[in-house]
Amino acid sequence: MKPAHIRRALAVALLLALSATAAQAADLSISQFRVRGPAGGNDEFVELFNSGSKALDLSGYKFNASNVSGTTGTRLTLPSGTSIAPGCYLLLTNSASSGYSGSVAGDFKYSTGVTDDGGLAILDSSGQWVDQVGLSTGSAYKAGTPLATLGTTNADKGYGRKPTAAGLPQNTGDNQADFNVASPTTPHNSASTCVVLGQALSIADASATVRGAADVQMPFTITLTQPAPTGGVSVHAATLDGTATVANHDYDALDTNLSIAEGQMQASFNVVVHGRTTPSDDKAFEVKLSQPSGNVPLSRDTAIGAILYDIPVAAEIWQIQGRDQISPLLGKPVKTTGNIVTAVGPAGFTMQTPDARADADTLTSNGIYVFTSSTPTVAVGDVVNVDARVSNYYQLPELTSPVVTVTSHGARLPKAVVFGDAIPSSDPAKLSCGATNFQCFVGMRVVIENGMINTGNKRFSGEPYAEVSITANGKRSLRLPGVRYGVPVPDGVQLPNWSGNPEVFKMNTADFGAVPLNTPFIAGTTFRAEGIISYDFGAYTFIPTKITLKHVAEMQRSVSPTAPHALRIGAFNTERFCDSNFNTTFTCSGDSKEPTADEVALKTQRLSAYIGSVLQLPDVLSVEEVKSLPLLQGLATQLSDDYRAKYQAYLVPGHDPSGINVGFLVRSDRVRVVSVQQLAADETWDDNGQTAFVHDHPPLLLTAEARGVRFQVISVHMKARTNVDDNDDSAVRDRQKRFLQASSLARQVQNLQTTNPWQPLMVVGDFNAYQFSDGWVDVVGLASGQYKDSENQLKLGKNIVRPALWNAVESVPQNDRYSFLYTEEFGPIQGYTAAGSGNSGREVPTVQVLDHALMNDIARLRFLKMQYGRADLDAPVQTEADAATATDVRKAIGVSDHDGFVVDLFVPGLFGEQGHDHHDDEDHGHGHHDDDDQGEGHGHGH
Repeated sequence: MKPAHIRRALAVALLLALSATAAQAADLSISQFRVRGPAGGNDEFVELFNSGSKALDLSGYKFNASNVSGTTGTRLTLPSGTSIAPGCYLLLTNSASSGYSGSVAGDFKYSTGVTDDGGLAILDSSGQWVDQVGLSTGSAYKAGTPLATLGTTNADKGYGRKPTAAGLPQNTGDNQADFNVASPTTPHNSASTCVVLGQALSIADASATVRGAADVQMPFTITLTQPAPTGGVSVHAATLDGTATVANHDYDALDTNLSIAEGQMQASFNVVVHGRTTPSDDKAFEVKLSQPSGNVPLSRDTAIGAILYDIPVAAEIWQIQGRDQISPLLGKPVKTTGNIVTAVGPAGFTMQTPDARADADTLTSNGIYVFTSSTPTVAVGDVVNVDARVSNYYQLPELTSPVVTVTSHGARLPKAVVFGDAIPSSDPAKLSCGATNFQCFVGMRVVIENGMINTGNKRFSGEPYAEVSITANGKRSLRLPGVRYGVPVPDGVQLPNWSGNPEVFKMNTADFGAVPLNTPFIAGTTFRAEGIISYDFGAYTFIPTKITLKHVAEMQRSVSPTAPHALRIGAFNTERFCDSNFNTTFTCSGDSKEPTADEVALKTQRLSAYIGSVLQLPDVLSVEEVKSLPLLQGLATQLSDDYRAKYQAYLVPGHDPSGINVGFLVRSDRVRVVSVQQLAADETWDDNGQTAFVHDHPPLLLTAEARGVRFQVISVHMKARTNVDDNDDSAVRDRQKRFLQASSLARQVQNLQTTNPWQPLMVVGDFNAYQFSDGWVDVVGLASGQYKDSENQLKLGKNIVRPALWNAVESVPQNDRYSFLYTEEFGPIQGYTAAGSGNSGREVPTVQVLDHALMNDIARLRFLKMQYGRADLDAPVQTEADAATATDVRKAIGVSDHDGFVVDLFVPGLFGEQGHDHHDDEDHGHGHHDDDDQGEGHGHGH
């Protein structure tokens, strides 16, 4: 259900009722192979043989392999011009490390091997398999009974086909019957001596298509490998019933003698197949050769005759759709009548069964898309009859090559399904459509009363403003409490799995003309819409026919101005604010090189716009991912130039190998700095046998005064969550390091609380953790004194921080609790079975809180409000790209992958105060800079 500018790839598969030998008709076979040799698992080869009397063109043929779980992949595609002469060979060998060790050179090479218990196949240029061999029942490739695996012992041992009486490779369609163990192996290549084919006779498979009452002829051919000798060759041919029977009047029996004249190599005959006027499953019978004259061997004595019925099936839409993503009538012609057109697009339309005829099965859809390839000549409300063929487009059943007849106009549209709090389901254990959340609504009318746009538009090559992510329940796609979806809950942890937000889906707003193409949308916008559910490159998609925006979110969305009686403290991850010097172990930028001087200047201007216009010039701002003090001082100067705000920069280098650090920007005209110092910078731990620093970015403590009120702020940037949900040694190591960092911070917090119990204390910054436990280590809970061993794999025992700190995030409205956007890849769950990028999973945009503001009881007594500024996460991709060249405050949009926040504390009479003298106790600090793990501060979220 795509716009006209998207080219379509239609795949129609015919269902053939053939036995396992049906695809063995070709003269090409896998004659010998080895999937492990003396050099190891990559010491492989596959030998192909042409047993026919003519050269075989193998252009575009593929060598595929399967593992024991049935996962398949192409190992090699033969180039144009590849052929095998009669009786000759072609050798495919593995070129990977410790690959093929044989003395006979391979003709073509592949680099990904075949598992010891997998399977292998040769496919023709259309993707149909020609020959296949399996080494387990789990392999996707096998014929009849598969072979036994030869194990994992490195030896020159493989399998070779048994010879027939004619000296040709035996191919009955049963692997176990056709192969013997070959030890040692004797591979042949195209330069090897070809087999002189003796006289042999074979018969090829055939098929015929029935489209109506008329009988049709099914042609069969028998072939000699050499011209017939003097007197010719005769053979007996007789038909045998299969799923097609003579008694059922499917075909006429044949029992006759056939002759190949002297000097000729072929003879043909026909079997009469009877027509019919009612639909039927495809059927098959056999033709058996026997009694050849002159004792000529029969290299293939049986052929399959496939009767393909192409008679239109009268069906309702729900019968065409079925319950699954693949239609039970796939490939069949169908007639469906009296349905109502519900939406019209540039290359097709949707139609739905009238309510009076809708089926009672809630798991089947009553709507379907009709692909016309050009602008349809129907209108919404038309009643239509459609003759078409059932196809499948990226897991979307649809009708193609339609003949459409309009029988009336202006029909009342079928009742729409209402999407909201209950539909689609937010419980992955109780999805709305059984195995999926949306399949039973595909093609049907849907009304969304309280929709929420969760992401700005993505950008594609021809569409700067393309799809958005939405929910129908008015809620943002938030990361909620629990262990990550699909990850087993750790032993000893009393937490459920987070749902993964199965209610999230996509919206393509312009496909049916509800809005003009390339209409931008900002996340946080709410809407009401009517439209159709579709499926688009691996994701269920809503296409509106009407849409009304209820609340239009702005970009940018600034926090409120600072109140006259407020002290504003904030935090902002600047996303790798780097200089142009590569003087660290790894690049600060995270790329192959550092930014240019012009790029640094632009980043400085954009960060100034964010701090000044979005965060409204906080009095104290914790900044994370800043490389150096001079760089931060440059930002302070830029803020002074742009906003006439006097900022002083503070930064002490830490241990990150790419040089990113935490620091402060302080309004020197409103706040007096007493001191700035690192905390626990020299703490170490045993990192897999090596002594390493606990903190890559040691916490930075600011002590300051505003209007006579002394307060303290700790800036933090904890280790990323990059792989903590995985099940490997690196995940165990990273969880332990996060636990140690949070424990260290907790001890520092408790020391400050004990020393200065009546002094406001805040801990702010990028914690790279949620406001609840992920099941492994609750970093925020540990640092705040609210850790629960029952909810964490790593046990703390007694909380370190007492009294506990309060997280101001709890004061923020639920839909606004996020500072980072992460795309979760969940695999084939919750209704998504194939991603457009080629993955086999679903990607869900999820917003989450990583940036927190913890405060002690004294600070909380002064708390007024917490606000997140919005200029990064909610913008369309194209808007972010355009912002880089903006000349006004819009340049702030997209400057970072985080949104910053501010917290206002009550401090009477602060507004209007002039700057204080700053000549006592200022400490910019300089610490030693040692190496640690690459990328410790790179990722956020995960």
